[in-house]
Amino acid sequence: MASKIVNMVRLLAPKVPLLVSTTVVHYAYGPAKPSWSIRFSVTMALLRAFVAHLNEVPVSQSQIMSKMTDEKAPVNDGATATEAVVSKHYRQKAAEIMERLLSLQGIDSTKLGWDWKNDPAAAEPLLGEWTETKVKGDNYNEGRTILYLHGGGYFLASVRTHRWATWHMARSAGAKVFSLEYRLAPDSPFPAAVQDALSAYLYLLNPPADSGITPVDPKNIVIMGDSAGGGLTYGTMLAIRDAGLPVPAGVIGWSPWLDLLHSMPSVLLNAGSDYLPAEGFTQGGQGSLKRIAKLAEAVEANYVMQHHPDLPEIQYYASNAVLDCTYVSPLVEKNMEGACPMLVITGDGEMLRDESIVFAKKNANASAPIQLLIYDDMPHVFQMFDFLPSAADAIQRSANFIRQVTVGGEGVEKKSSYRVNVNGELRGLEDDAVVGWETRVGKLGGGQEVLVQL
Repeated sequence: MASKIVNMVRLLAPKVPLLVSTTVVHYAYGPAKPSWSIRFSVTMALLRAFVAHLNEVPVSQSQIMSKMTDEKAPVNDGATATEAVVSKHYRQKAAEIMERLLSLQGIDSTKLGWDWKNDPAAAEPLLGEWTETKVKGDNYNEGRTILYLHGGGYFLASVRTHRWATWHMARSAGAKVFSLEYRLAPDSPFPAAVQDALSAYLYLLNPPADSGITPVDPKNIVIMGDSAGGGLTYGTMLAIRDAGLPVPAGVIGWSPWLDLLHSMPSVLLNAGSDYLPAEGFTQGGQGSLKRIAKLAEAVEANYVMQHHPDLPEIQYYASNAVLDCTYVSPLVEKNMEGACPMLVITGDGEMLRDESIVFAKKNANASAPIQLLIYDDMPHVFQMFDFLPSAADAIQRSANFIRQVTVGGEGVEKKSSYRVNVNGELRGLEDDAVVGWETRVGKLGGGQEVLVQL
C-alpha cells in the first residue's frame, strides 16, 4: 500500500501547477463547456498534457508509451479475454481484394508511396482478442459478434488500450467482441489497416475448421470503432461492399475520423474544447487546418494538394495522393447504396464533429439507414470517461443499435439526426449545423478560399 502511495505522489507531483491552474480557471472563468464539472476539467487538462507529451517525442517512442501491458490495462473481472490468430490465408485473400479495389480507383504503389504488397510486418501473425462476459445476461445472443477496431490516429494504441470499450460493448450489447491488432503507420500505412480489418472479417465469416470458432452470419456482425478506428470501420465497410462480399448487419463509429483532408471547420473551431493537439501531431502528420495552410504556403502551393507533390505529407496513415480515396476518407464517398445500417456518434465539443454531421447529411437520401447522435459539450471519444452520464448513454444507445440490426432485431429507422443533452434527452439537429459544407468536401483544408484566410 505504501509503495502505491509513493508511486501516486511521484506521478502527480509534476502536475500540481497544472491542477492548480486548471482549478483556478474553472472557477474564475468557467469551464470550457457549461456542463463540465471540476473533475472533468481536470481530467481533460491531464489528458491534454499526456497527448502533448506524446507529440514531443519520436513516433516510435509515442507508440511504446501509448501501448499498455496487461498489468496497466487488465481484463475486467466480469470478462474473459482470449487471444486469437488470424492466419495468413485471410491476409492473402484480403490483399487480393485490396489490389483489385485500388486498381479500380487508379491507385498503385507509386501513389501509395510504399510497396504495400511486400510489407515485412505482414509476415507477422495478425492477432486479435475475443472478449465476452463471464455471466451471460438476458440480452446475450450466442451468434451476435462485434468486430472492434481501436482508435489512435492509425499510429497509436492497441487492443489492450481499448479493453474498456470491448468490455462495455460485450456487456451492454450481449455479444462477443473480437478486437483486432491491425498494423499501424508509419511503418505500415494505408492500405495495411484496411487489409487487416478485411482479413478479420473474412476470418469471422469462415474460420479455420480447427479453430473452435463457429462461422458467424454476416447479419450477426457489427463492425465498430472509435476515432481512427471509426474511420477504419466505415472504410472497411465500403471495401466489403465494393468487393461484393456480404455486408455486416451494421457499423458504428464513435467520433469517427472520416476526413483525413481536414476539410471541415470544427477541426479548427473546437480545439479549445477537445484534447487532440490543435496543430496536429507535428512530428509529421495529422496537421490541423492552420498547419496545412502553413505547409502549403511554405512550398508556394496553390492549395490543391494532388497537383503539388512537393507539399510535405500531411498524415502518417496515407500519402497526400490518396487522402481522397474513399477507403481513407469515407466522407468523400458519393454513393452509399448497398451499404449497411450506420450509427455515427460524435461530441459537440470535438474537433472531428463536423465531418460526422456532414457524413450523415450528404448520405441522408441513401437507402441504407443512417443515424447521427451529437452529444452536447462532449469531446473526442467521450465514451471512455465512464463517470459521465453522456458516456453511459452513448454506450447504451450503441448497444441498442447492435441488438436492433442483428438477427432477431426489429431494425432501425431509415434516417435520424439528433442532438443529445447531458440528461440523455433528444432534440432535432438544425439544418444549418455546418454552413457551406458542400463546397468543402474533398478539398484539402476545405479548399483555397478557406486556407488563404488562416
